[in-house]
Amino acid sequence: MKLIRVAVLIAAGSFAPFSLAQDAPPGGAVEGTVVNSATGAGIGGASVVLFGDQSRRYQATSDAVGHFRVTGMVPGSYRANVEKDGFASPALDLASFLSSSGLRVVSGIDPAKVELKLTPLSAFRGRVLDPDGKPAQGVEVNLNPNMLGSVVTDREGRFELEKVRPGSYTLSARPPESSKPEVASDGTKIAMVTTYYPSVADQSLAQQIVFQGQGDLNGYDVRMQTAPVHRVRGIVLDEEGKPVPEAELTLFPIPEGTPGPMGLGRRAGGPSFFALGLRPGPSGAPEATVIAGKDGRFEFPAVRSGEWRINAESETIRGDAQNHALIASSGTTGALVGRGDVDDLQIQVATPFRLRGRVEWKSDDSGSQRVSNPGLPMTPVTLINPDGNEFVRSGFAESGAILFETLLPGRYRAIVQPGVSAQIFLGENEVTGVFPVAAGGPPLRVVLKTWSGSIRGTVEKGDGATVVLVPQRVEGVAFGQTVTCGAGGSFELNEVSPGDYYIAAFDRLDGLWPSAALLGLVPSRGTSVKVEEHATANVNLSVVAAPR
Repeated sequence: MKLIRVAVLIAAGSFAPFSLAQDAPPGGAVEGTVVNSATGAGIGGASVVLFGDQSRRYQATSDAVGHFRVTGMVPGSYRANVEKDGFASPALDLASFLSSSGLRVVSGIDPAKVELKLTPLSAFRGRVLDPDGKPAQGVEVNLNPNMLGSVVTDREGRFELEKVRPGSYTLSARPPESSKPEVASDGTKIAMVTTYYPSVADQSLAQQIVFQGQGDLNGYDVRMQTAPVHRVRGIVLDEEGKPVPEAELTLFPIPEGTPGPMGLGRRAGGPSFFALGLRPGPSGAPEATVIAGKDGRFEFPAVRSGEWRINAESETIRGDAQNHALIASSGTTGALVGRGDVDDLQIQVATPFRLRGRVEWKSDDSGSQRVSNPGLPMTPVTLINPDGNEFVRSGFAESGAILFETLLPGRYRAIVQPGVSAQIFLGENEVTGVFPVAAGGPPLRVVLKTWSGSIRGTVEKGDGATVVLVPQRVEGVAFGQTVTCGAGGSFELNEVSPGDYYIAAFDRLDGLWPSAALLGLVPSRGTSVKVEEHATANVNLSVVAAPR
């Protein structure tokens, strides 16, 4: 029996000799489990590596039920990495990342405990048919969010995407470039257009494919759709108004309707913040891609009616043969396609630049001044496009300095996190509201002032429940918050801008921020609360079952 026990310890990754007296090995120890992030089951045969200071490294292999143990470790802070074929590290859990400064190992009998998660990877398969129901070859298939690249259907219209993580996806199929519009007898043009699962041309009607991480995904068939289309033509110009040759242009639809919640930040052990009414920038696979000619002119031959965003990217070499540099420039414009062709678009590209500035805190009426909030990884300032409330860039703030990377000349509006108000200056001129920004312009100065109240409460039988707070009226862009209940169902939100809100508690939150479906339940299943500056509102809530 003792020989068997020694073998088990070696397989589990113990580095200290086994003592018949079973004395604790010198130094510290780590004991843990490797689990499937989708099912919670233990994973055997996973390679675990613990990294410490001064290049210290310890390795173990999980046993059949996922357990591992490492002993004889030099005390200190460690980071853990785990790998196994067919699995990937799970998507970043921001809350865990922020609340952990590393695995702390100390000398003694009790080992440090850790649970390491691996995400199962699976294959995603399906078939694309043309509008007549025949196999469609050469169709470009994407899963959005697009983290895998695209694949092209074979002669039978089949496709396969490998190494798909659990998550929620939209499947799109883009017609091959050889596909051309057909002209009907009345002069209208009909073409095969980008189609979304389950065979719809309107992206807003696409069905989300939710993958839980159990087995492969098969049978996701798409039948390509046709629609009346129009031509969109234009020209790409540089900052001097000269044509830009061979720029790459991508076409993205601007979704109709109210945008869903967009997460902006989360404090370790505290609330998360999300925006309502803020549209994300174009993402995923574009509807179409074209290359401008040498004269800077471009054409999208088949564009459905609707509102679109066209992005242009260009690279040029400046300088002589001895000293030259590759300069990247970009630009964007909106295009509204109605019942006819669009032939006069102009897209001006420019070299992206950095906007630097400072963040200052101003004393509030009570005389307090908040200098910093290091626990919140959300910049106090986010720039948006004022024409469509589209997210542009969040600044990186540190020690009073703030930096916005890769901005383009244009008009912007600054929004700030909950619980503060802001005055915006360019140089010495106050520009609070909408303001123009250009390369080489004056620095940005943001003067923040605490403007907040608090909410405290208890959720009946709500240990670990998630409290969701949303404003009763959303005009433009507004902020909501979530916080996890502590022992006894208690919770507190300390950075709430004055106003009228709805608040509700849910048994769980699938993800870092609430879904649109969950937010829709807050007004009817929660209660109203009014927050006043420098005051605390008290509420009592009951747990609501979150929609699945």
